[in-house]
Amino acid sequence: MENPSAPKREENVFIMTVHDVAGYLRLSEAKVYRLAKDGCIPCFHLGKSWRFRRDLIDEWTKKETQNSLREVA
Repeated sequence: MENPSAPKREENVFIMTVHDVAGYLRLSEAKVYRLAKDGCIPCFHLGKSWRFRRDLIDEWTKKETQNSLREVA
C-alpha cells in the first residue's frame, strides 16, 4: 500500500550529463559547465558530476525564450 504523505515519484524523468546537454542545446561543454556553475541552468551535483533533468531543461529554454522575446518587444 502506498503512503499518501510520501512524495510522488515522477515517471519518465530523463537525467542528462554535461555532454548530453551540450549536444541537446548545441552549446560547448565549457558553456554548459559555466551556466551550471553560475546557477543559470537547472542542475544538481551527483558526486563530482553535474546532472540535468531534461524536463527542467525544456522548461528553462521555454522561459528563456519568452524572456528574450519580451526584451525585444
